[in-house]
Amino acid sequence: MSFSPDVSGHDSPPLTLLPRLPACPVSDETALICGSASLSYAELTRRVRELSGCLRETGVKPGDYVGIKLERSIELMVCLLAVVDAGAAYIPLDPAYPAARLEHMIASSGLTRILTSATVHAGSALLPPLPASGNDPLYAIFTSGSTGQPKAASVFRRGFANLVDWYIKELQLGPSDRTLVISSPSFDLTQKNFYAPLISGGRLILDHETTYDISRITALIRDHGVTLINCTPSAFYPLVEAAAADGYAALASLRFAVLGGEPISIPRLRDWFEHPSCRAEVVNSYGPTECTDICNFHRLHKGNLDAFEFVPLGKVIPNVEVTIRDESLAILPDGELGELCISGAGVGGGYLNDPVRTAERFVLNGTLYKSGDLAKRLPDGVFEFRGRADHQVKVNGFRIELGEIEIALNLHEAVREAVVIASNNTLIAFIQPSGSGEASALRDHLASRLPAYMVPGRFEVMENFPLTPNGKVDRLALTKSTTPAPTAVVATDDSHESRILAIWSEVLGRPVTDATANFFDLGGTSINLAVVHVRLREATGHDIPITELFARPSARTLAQYLSPQVVPTTHATAQDRARLQQAGLARFRRPTPR
Repeated sequence: MSFSPDVSGHDSPPLTLLPRLPACPVSDETALICGSASLSYAELTRRVRELSGCLRETGVKPGDYVGIKLERSIELMVCLLAVVDAGAAYIPLDPAYPAARLEHMIASSGLTRILTSATVHAGSALLPPLPASGNDPLYAIFTSGSTGQPKAASVFRRGFANLVDWYIKELQLGPSDRTLVISSPSFDLTQKNFYAPLISGGRLILDHETTYDISRITALIRDHGVTLINCTPSAFYPLVEAAAADGYAALASLRFAVLGGEPISIPRLRDWFEHPSCRAEVVNSYGPTECTDICNFHRLHKGNLDAFEFVPLGKVIPNVEVTIRDESLAILPDGELGELCISGAGVGGGYLNDPVRTAERFVLNGTLYKSGDLAKRLPDGVFEFRGRADHQVKVNGFRIELGEIEIALNLHEAVREAVVIASNNTLIAFIQPSGSGEASALRDHLASRLPAYMVPGRFEVMENFPLTPNGKVDRLALTKSTTPAPTAVVATDDSHESRILAIWSEVLGRPVTDATANFFDLGGTSINLAVVHVRLREATGHDIPITELFARPSARTLAQYLSPQVVPTTHATAQDRARLQQAGLARFRRPTPR
């Protein structure tokens, strides 16, 4: 099961995925940990080979796509590696997505095989890995689509081999490294972190829970001596801020925090960087899903925090070319603003079963990808990001086509017209009501069609939208109108309510005084709630399961839970814990992103 980069000028040996896999049994060293479960390299090899053989016996071959509908787990990794071992490509299907979206993903990509937890236990004869060409696909990741439907971007094996080869060498990953994965299997940045630790002989640790819980994640970093974590800046900041109280001891093992998906804020990391316990670097990584996750990177450390007035996209990884071009695709000189375009090893195969959209973005016979990002190249070869050229945005690290949300909103009977904007890392939907139906049902309507990270945190009803002189909706004017008014005051003498509302106000960055308001209706996200979770525990001394915060999203209901007469004094039963977990996860999947 080897990857041959097949890239001109690349003098590295062929990258072998899981080099210990071909000789089974191989090693009793732990390869993979998820919760209380673990697998050695030998056990992982055996299980992967058994499932791979089963897949091949059913006709799976290079070029085929296989769906994998599993959350982070041992079974996920066995399925993923078995598909690759069989020479095929995989499409991760996050079980947290709405059923309608999953159905579209399956139908549009033509999937006829989908692996679930039951599949992993299928046995078969051990077969050698099936060779696959570097021109064969490795995976396809669905991204938000401006036409109202997500689109699947495929990645070649040669491009991914080039990426992982750079990743391992640049970060000098080896057997002593411990990589923690907290991101969704359906996120493009997750993929390299599934492979790099195993290729380099290290250890892969999967967060087994789906809720974003700061205490649990920092405990995983501390207890396992995690040396590398890769996530969005929005997911990393709360970990840093929570660790400050203990002198950042929980993060002392980190060598690298690889951040991508949105701009990095130096002020939110400076105290950690400058603390004596910090030995880590932050890698700002940039690249679209369509071009194998990363094409540019910039390493931040104590010595260069102030080298730029911004955090640059950095320089280009090997065998990838990044250019700044005008509308006619002519390359612009250094210092001029234009569209960032990508060519070379990372360029993928386009959108599955969608030649029209593929032709729009993949030009010059598919060799050049137009990112839609505005940037300029500085004289020293570093690239500076300057925003989007269209209505695509990044919110909490997720790439979102605002048009997809607007199309979904316009399907509701209560909506005459909808416009969605992103402001302060929050999605806001502006609605012109149709006069029929209930606008209050819009959140549920969207949650049944879109993943949680695409459901707006705020809904504003307007009689008319402001227009530009040429008659188009003035999105800039809408953005300027988003300063929130204080919520209605609900009188209360309850000290827990007051404490909760004060924490909410601090975390959301605006006054919140309504104890009956839903945290997510106020624009809160699951990451915001994780911060509330930490601060509430510090303020009250109660070790509250984070699922309770999801299940009780108003200050009043949460305060009632915290009241002395109802705070549990004995351990909850297994049934109670299961009920709370189910309630928390159900609520978690509906509001804004992880």
